[in-house]
Amino acid sequence: MAGVLVYIEQVGGDVAAVSRELMGKGQELAASLGGPLNALVVGGDVAGLASQVVALGAATVYTVSDASLATYTTDGHVAAAKATVEAAQPALMLASASFQMRDFGAALAADLDAGLAVDVTDLKVEGGAVSAVRPSHGGNVINTYTFAAGRPVVALVRKQSFAEAAGSASGGTVTSLPLPATTMRTQVNNVAPKTGAVNLTDAAIIVSGGRGLSDKDNYYKLIPPLAEALGGAYGASRAIVDAGWVPYEHQVGQTGKTVSPKLYVAAGVSGAIQHLAGMRTSRNIVAINKDPEAPIFRVANFGLVGDVNEVLPLLTAELRQRLGR
Repeated sequence: MAGVLVYIEQVGGDVAAVSRELMGKGQELAASLGGPLNALVVGGDVAGLASQVVALGAATVYTVSDASLATYTTDGHVAAAKATVEAAQPALMLASASFQMRDFGAALAADLDAGLAVDVTDLKVEGGAVSAVRPSHGGNVINTYTFAAGRPVVALVRKQSFAEAAGSASGGTVTSLPLPATTMRTQVNNVAPKTGAVNLTDAAIIVSGGRGLSDKDNYYKLIPPLAEALGGAYGASRAIVDAGWVPYEHQVGQTGKTVSPKLYVAAGVSGAIQHLAGMRTSRNIVAINKDPEAPIFRVANFGLVGDVNEVLPLLTAELRQRLGR
């Protein structure tokens, strides 16, 4: 076994951003494992998507296309992946750590008798052995799991952990595989996206507010406008969600969304352990709080001591002027 196989997720007929990230990291890992970077595309009609993946540097894009695979089911997609693993013989399979892929990854690892690492933020190869890094205990403990060489590993990676793959004229090929005979124990009759849903986990920039904003009106006057000026999404601490200021779908934290954006602005957020657990892996953290001893400053890359109700209007106006928004 050698090389890397990336499971490609789809969003509106395009390659999902997290899959582009995995293709980027996969190139590095495949070289360390001494094998090719391959990819797997599963669905009802995936020919168009396969050509996009070839351009991301895949040596071979395996496709498993069948009407029964148009929507995700554990039985169908795991059967397709298992057949591809048998054909490609990768040492490492990468997928995202979304809820759907956690279901997929656990079932696939069980069927392959493979190692499994979930919610991974980094991967490396030493002496042919794969090591996966995973935070736990609210990010206060960093665990490294090392899997013996010669045993396949399934790693489910947190979004925005790696840079996206650059386009490449790799000269890769597309290989179609049949869906093995399998019993589909689940039938999906309808998939309806939730209207007005906020997908914080995909956002590259997030502005979150907390109790330091004083009241609900200040939150909506200050946080969404700053997020809009930055071209990002807006989140909230558990305290103000529990207080009824903001819907739960905006909550960042251990009992809300776990996010890893390129930029996280915490405005009036004290930095309780529960909140830090959901955002401390952000690449750049900017904290604004009038309490210089607030725990949020311990994880921040940049900190500003001041009243958010005074700072944010000035910051938003300056950003709009500089960014033309």
